[in-house]
Amino acid sequence: MSTLEMTKNLAISITESLPIGVCLASTSGVIVYANPKAENIFGFDKDELLGHSVENLVPETSRHSHKKLREDYLINPTNIAMSGGRVLTGLKKDGVEVFLQIGITPLTDTYTLVSFIESTNEIIKLSSSNDPLTGLPNRKLFGEYAEKLRKLAIRNKKSISIAFIDLDSFKSVNDQFGHHIGDVVICEVASLLRNNVRESDIVARVGGDEFVICLYDMAKHAQLQIFLDELIGKISAVRHIEGNLINIGASIGAVITSAPESVEISEMASMADKLMYKAKNSGKGMVVVNEIDVPDFAGTN
Repeated sequence: MSTLEMTKNLAISITESLPIGVCLASTSGVIVYANPKAENIFGFDKDELLGHSVENLVPETSRHSHKKLREDYLINPTNIAMSGGRVLTGLKKDGVEVFLQIGITPLTDTYTLVSFIESTNEIIKLSSSNDPLTGLPNRKLFGEYAEKLRKLAIRNKKSISIAFIDLDSFKSVNDQFGHHIGDVVICEVASLLRNNVRESDIVARVGGDEFVICLYDMAKHAQLQIFLDELIGKISAVRHIEGNLINIGASIGAVITSAPESVEISEMASMADKLMYKAKNSGKGMVVVNEIDVPDFAGTN
């Protein structure tokens, strides 16, 4: 047996003995390989997963939004580690739903490796901290991540900003087109936000149509204002969803400080939330940004 064959057999042996599920999927979403743990998690017998679409492994109500997220990912595929990755609802063969934490690794132009584990598995303790629809952190996890970012900003003497985003006219989308289209819109906006921030920033979904972003080292008030104005334009450009013409926008409230050691994340989030409502009451489609100056901080609440 050649060294190449031995290496290949060893790789297969390791993959099939892993305590996490592993699937190899084509760019069209068809599963071409699944290890025994993956089959066990979804309740399939050996090789039954082969040829299945990955969309068939999520609840029917989430399949369109999952397909959209997968297609968006393929435009700019990057590694997503399980330790900080997405949490999705999976569908077993018998129809039982299960929460899964997943990691994604692009292997070639034609194949993606997906690893996953049940949130109840003791190997990785997780999980109600991620929004099951978008995979973004929820409010609790956002607070934990943002606090770490604040401490980093303190050490490096950098600024930190928090922006609250509320979609305008989202209720009309649900009323006119139904909650399925509303879910697709939420996923579209979530994807847009992820793609328009840096790796050092944090995006979370904190309500039905509310998102929050924590931005590291956004140098000046004016720079933050320009970035958020552009973000509103991009959200407003989301117009066509599954053949339906929709009309949404966003209102944003934000705060920025160059002295993160002088203010807590919870205080900044509360201020940004209030400013978001001020923006919405000013006619929607608006951005209101306040800069927290250290001497004046006590008077800004």
